[in-house]
Amino acid sequence: MGKIKPETIRKRVEKSLKQQLVSKGADVEIFKNMIDDYMRLWDLKEMYFQDVKENGLRVDGKENTSPKQIPIVNRQMLAILKQLDITTENVVREDGEENDEL
Repeated sequence: MGKIKPETIRKRVEKSLKQQLVSKGADVEIFKNMIDDYMRLWDLKEMYFQDVKENGLRVDGKENTSPKQIPIVNRQMLAILKQLDITTENVVREDGEENDEL
């Protein structure tokens, strides 16, 4: 089995977030827009990780700033999940069942 392509993972994450809104009866434009913001942050986070993978911690003898940006982006992503009330305690799985235990 090969590695899952980043674009496939991205589609799955976005689909899952949208499914969470639907399950909460909260699939309205303001929250859909927040998912769009979340996905832009997801893209940015992936870009930073790719930069570190390709260039390491230093670029042309200077410190690569990408590693410092990753936790900042992650905090913003977590803030969006909090606003959407998406947690491990109340997530709805794809089969429609609420996840009571992890």
